[in-house]
Amino acid sequence: MAVAMETGQFAAHHVTKLLERLAFQIGSVRHAHDAEAVHDLRVAIRRFTQALVVFQPCFAPKEVKRIRRRLKDTMALAGQVRDCDIALKYLSELRSPEAAALREEFQSRRHEANGALLAALKRWVLRKTSSKWRDGLEAIRDADGFCHRQIDDTAHRELPRIARGFFKCGNRAADAKASAEELHQFRIAAKKFRYTLELFAPFYGPAANDWLERITGVQTLLGRINDCRTVRTMVSRMGENGRIEASLKKRQRRRTDEFRQLWAEQFSSSNGAKEWMQALRCPPRKPMAKATPGAKPGELRFAAAR
Repeated sequence: MAVAMETGQFAAHHVTKLLERLAFQIGSVRHAHDAEAVHDLRVAIRRFTQALVVFQPCFAPKEVKRIRRRLKDTMALAGQVRDCDIALKYLSELRSPEAAALREEFQSRRHEANGALLAALKRWVLRKTSSKWRDGLEAIRDADGFCHRQIDDTAHRELPRIARGFFKCGNRAADAKASAEELHQFRIAAKKFRYTLELFAPFYGPAANDWLERITGVQTLLGRINDCRTVRTMVSRMGENGRIEASLKKRQRRRTDEFRQLWAEQFSSSNGAKEWMQALRCPPRKPMAKATPGAKPGELRFAAAR
């Protein structure tokens, strides 16, 4: 059961924990250099960034802006490494001479991108950035009573607002005529919703686990779609690789169809968004059940808590 606490106190505690996690992941990348460590670093940056966004009224605006700008730069460097890792993973499944040549090129690019990332992380450590950020975020300020609000009340206000954007973007992305950019924007909205819900999960009981599972399922498919899109773009810039691009396009289309089916089954209905909004404002005693055969698309049912 979640303990009663003011928003400012909750924000200070969790932002510090997420900063410590970020520092840990930076150390992991500096020692491991592998794809999993880089991926985990990017997730740690996103979680920390989202906490800063949600609890922004609690901290000095200039400090938050400065931190977010630095995080954006680090995320871009890690993204270049991650893109190469994605390409190498896909190309490792192919046995053609073209794929072998591309793997060699992406290995070289990965080495160069990783060097730039490691240099930036070394500066991060040498400048004691984690300690400076922790000191800068210690001074809790109150904006319009936000920090003195009970944290469960903040959760029940903030999550519906973010969920509204999630559903709006999701319905647009699930349309058959949706563009790749609309799918990309929904991927971002899904991440923001998931990481915010993770912050506030203790105030929703067992229901939160079910919600997170559903959102993560959507996010996973969107990530695979984006991976195909990213590798297609990278490969197309490297010359004539028509067969590989065609294979990636086919895979991207298949993943997109899977996403639209999942969205229809789990989220899309005339009352689906409203029921989620209501549940996020006034947490149910029992979690929403997963979609079952015969259920209407997007129908939200309640099952006994396990």
